[in-house]
Amino acid sequence: MSMPTHRRIYLRLSNINSILIVVSILCMSIFLVVPSNASVQVFAKQFTATMLGGNEVPPVNTNASGYGSFRTAANNTLLKYRVNMTGLSNVTGAQIHQGIAGQNGDTIVDLWNESKKNTGKLATVIRGNITDTDLTGPMKGKILDAFLAVLRAGNTYVNINTSSHPEGEIRGQIK
Repeated sequence: MSMPTHRRIYLRLSNINSILIVVSILCMSIFLVVPSNASVQVFAKQFTATMLGGNEVPPVNTNASGYGSFRTAANNTLLKYRVNMTGLSNVTGAQIHQGIAGQNGDTIVDLWNESKKNTGKLATVIRGNITDTDLTGPMKGKILDAFLAVLRAGNTYVNINTSSHPEGEIRGQIK
């Protein structure tokens, strides 16, 4: 014996209503668990550069080398950096340039003048922070996000100048 049509429709509708009630309760419980002052977090992005004389344009014959690390912070309003250099004497400058590998480009950040420096016989370490106000050259007046876009695209490099190589002794693309 078959159930009347109106009875089957009523049972289906009551099942749908039950599902909607359960989904509504789950959605409300999410709002109760998440604090009202929660903010969206932007995860830090890490960039690095390995610097060698052979990366310079034209290449420089040197035993010096370096390694730079760069990390976004404060929701991309700050870029923290640390650059380690070995085998160099008389470092006179450190900059980030806009340019692809094999080509020279404009300076867009001076890392040397605004950094904390630790110099010794075997190594030099500089560290600091980059904000909008540190941008120069074609980046001057732009926000840090514009700089980070160029960084992400691989169109920047670190260049280290010395008294014997004022245009740069070691260089490395930031990746």
